[in-house]
Amino acid sequence: MIAHNQQVTRNIEQIRSDVNQAASQDDLIALVRRVEQHKGPLDYRDNWYRVFCAVSLFFALLPVALELGLVLPGFIMQILSAALGYSVIWYPMLCLATITRFCEDKGKRLPIPGPIWGRMALMAAIGASLNLIPQWPYWYWDLYFDTLASFLGLWYPSSGFAAHNGVIGLLMLFWLRGRMKWRNKLSDKIFLKDALFNNNLEAVPFEGKKLAKELEASFREFKRGNDLREIESLYKSTYQGEVHQFDYQLYRFHYVEERTETTTDANGKTTTRTVRDHYYRHGVLLDFPFAEDMSISNDFGIKRRGERYKSASNEFNRQYRVHATELMTAARLLSPAVEEKLAVFAKQLKKPVFEFSQQGRLCLAVTDDLLAVKRVNGLDNPKAFAEELAGHTELKQMQKMLEIVHEVKRYSDNNFKASA
Repeated sequence: MIAHNQQVTRNIEQIRSDVNQAASQDDLIALVRRVEQHKGPLDYRDNWYRVFCAVSLFFALLPVALELGLVLPGFIMQILSAALGYSVIWYPMLCLATITRFCEDKGKRLPIPGPIWGRMALMAAIGASLNLIPQWPYWYWDLYFDTLASFLGLWYPSSGFAAHNGVIGLLMLFWLRGRMKWRNKLSDKIFLKDALFNNNLEAVPFEGKKLAKELEASFREFKRGNDLREIESLYKSTYQGEVHQFDYQLYRFHYVEERTETTTDANGKTTTRTVRDHYYRHGVLLDFPFAEDMSISNDFGIKRRGERYKSASNEFNRQYRVHATELMTAARLLSPAVEEKLAVFAKQLKKPVFEFSQQGRLCLAVTDDLLAVKRVNGLDNPKAFAEELAGHTELKQMQKMLEIVHEVKRYSDNNFKASA
C-alpha cells in the first residue's frame, strides 16, 4: 500500500506533467476543473515533521531568549536543563524516527511488515539504544556538538546543539512551507502559460549561455555584468499593427555582477568576501531595415558605440543618449514625431534601450518584467480559477513595447521613403 504522502507527491507530479503538456487555454481550464474534482489526496500529512521542526526551533531560540533576558521559573529551568541533558537519548530517537518517515514518503520502506508507526518506533528504539555504547555521550557532546560550537566561535556544547537545531529547524520550516504552498507556484505557472496562449507567444528552444554570447556580438545590451550572462526564456510571435506586421522574439536576460566587499569590525579585523548581484533585463528582438549601428538609450551606465547625436529637443536629450556610426542615420530616424513618442515611452517603462545592429536588427530592452501577470485566484479555489483563466490576460507592458516599435517603424517608413 502506498503511503499517504507518497500518493500526494505522485498526484502533484501528475498535475505538473499535465500543465507542461497543455497545448491550449482549453487544456488548462480542463486541468483546473479536474483538480476541483480530484479523487486522490492533494494535501500532505506533515504533523510529525511540524513537531520535529518546532522542537528544533525551540532549542535553537531558547539560548537566544535567555541571553536577551528572558526569566523563567526555577522548576521550568530544571525541566529544560534535564531535557537538554537527556537529549543524548531522545534526540537520536526523534531523528531516526523522522528519517524513517521521510524515507517512506519517498517510497523507500524498511522490509518490515506492519504500519508505518511500527517501523518508526523500531528506529526510535535503535536511537535510544545508542546510549548503551559507552563512547556515545562523548561522540554526541564532545566530538560533534562541542566541535561545532568551537568552529562557530561559541563556548559550550549546548551552543553547538542550539546552532545545529537552528539550521535544521529553518530548513524544515522552508521545506514545510513549500509543501503547504505547492498550489501557489503551480497556479503562477498555469496563469503565465495561459497568458502566453492568450498573446500567441510560443516557446523557442535555445541554449541560454550560447544565445547570450551570440547576441552579445551584435548588441552591447548583452555585455552587462562581469560573470554569468544567459538568456532564461525565449518566445516568438507576430504583431499585427495598423500599418506594419512583424515577427518578433521576446526574451528574459539574466546577468551577474561579481564584486569584492571588505568590512572591518570593532576590533579592526578585516574580512573580505565575494558578492554576486543578480540582475534581469527583458526585451524584444526583430528585423528593422530603417537603421543600423546606432543606439537610443535611457540607461546611461552602458558605453555605446559611435558618435554622440544631440536632438533639438532638450526634453528628449534629458531622457536619451543617442550614438550612431553615421549621424545622418540618427537624424533621419529621429523625426520630431518619433522623439515625442520615445519621450512618452521613457516615462512608461524603466531604462529603455533601442539598439540597432549592423545586420538590420533591433533590440529593445527594459528593466520591467514583460511577462509579469497577477492572478486573483489559484488552485486553492479551482472553480474561480477556471473562470479567471477563461478570460483574456493582456500583457500590458509587452503591448507597450510592441506599440512603440510599430510607431517607430511607421514613422521611419515614411521618413526613409520620402528621403529616397
